[in-house]
Amino acid sequence: MNQDDQINQTAMLAGIVGQIGCITVIIIALALGAGIAIDRLLDTKPVFTILFMIGSVPVTLFVTVRVSLMAAARAQRLAAKDKPKEGP
Repeated sequence: MNQDDQINQTAMLAGIVGQIGCITVIIIALALGAGIAIDRLLDTKPVFTILFMIGSVPVTLFVTVRVSLMAAARAQRLAAKDKPKEGP
């Protein structure tokens, strides 16, 4: 693996980590906002906010795994495409 390949791989991994971080923050913010809005609308204290925040944990884990698997598949396709073909 030469220096350019290593830099490209590092940049790709940093992009994946950035995507996962942003998606996590967005899911948690949406759950918090929806919970607060529904609690205000129905005049319940923190019931829906707590439920939505707890419910956002498995959703965030699922999305994290899906994004990671898609990125790994993309990296394998790129690696297979860049790999020199051996022949007679």
